[in-house]
Amino acid sequence: MRQYNYLIYALMCVLIWSFIPIVSRFGQEGLDSFQFLFWSNLISAIAVILVAMSAGYKPAKLFILPSNTLIKVCVLGVLDCLFYLLLYYGYSIENGIAVLVIQYSWPLIIILLSVFLLKDKLATRQIAGVIIGFIAVIITFTKGHITQLQVEHPLALLLVFSGAFCFALMSVFSRQYSIDPYISTVWLFIFSTLTSLVLLLSFSAFHLPTETSLWPTIVNGVLINGVSYILWFKAMNTGHSAKIASIVFLSPVLSVLWLVVILSDPFEIAYIIGVLLVIISGILCVGQAKKH
Repeated sequence: MRQYNYLIYALMCVLIWSFIPIVSRFGQEGLDSFQFLFWSNLISAIAVILVAMSAGYKPAKLFILPSNTLIKVCVLGVLDCLFYLLLYYGYSIENGIAVLVIQYSWPLIIILLSVFLLKDKLATRQIAGVIIGFIAVIITFTKGHITQLQVEHPLALLLVFSGAFCFALMSVFSRQYSIDPYISTVWLFIFSTLTSLVLLLSFSAFHLPTETSLWPTIVNGVLINGVSYILWFKAMNTGHSAKIASIVFLSPVLSVLWLVVILSDPFEIAYIIGVLLVIISGILCVGQAKKH
């Protein structure tokens, strides 16, 4: 059973992350993206510190790190902050469907970076599975009308892609650095909070969450961003980057289903096609790779 721990961690992340569109929609009522990002990061930092301490980590182990380790987790924190900042910016000026398609290019980027930086080897079935997974995302978000996808701000999508690259790079570095998942998550959010504070003071204004946005911000900070990252780093540290990245394609498909069920968005046949393709993608990528 332990050999499938990475699968359990990844599926838990997928389920948690699938609620991002709903929580962020409510959380940004009364807050701009800089404010929402800062408060989410601050709450995440507090939450993961409490989780780590409840798991038996002493303050000395959590907060006293060698300088070279601090530099590594600082890189992770800055990359994470940039990912969300660029993503929120893309949503503010570009077609939401186009942004979502570009946003979920990061699992593909993880696989490519794992091949080039970590020298991972992919089986043909895994490559096919990843391609099918990305096609599922495109079909789901375009509702099957792929040719009707219009882009008004190419620069915005380039920035979103840059953000996706940041998250993929953060994920690969978290494995390459081989830092303890709890310690790396705590310091990731410490540095991400500091980065978002600098951005907040530079480009926005300090503002407390409104009554409407308070609970979504707390949920986003504690669970969707905070605790999920511990699970994500645990999954990435198992060395199954390609398989994990393919499973992530299930998250946006679930997101659409939650939007239909919870927010009563219109249901489309393309959603069923997307789910079926994601299942096929998962079977291809999670299966045992051929030995070389």
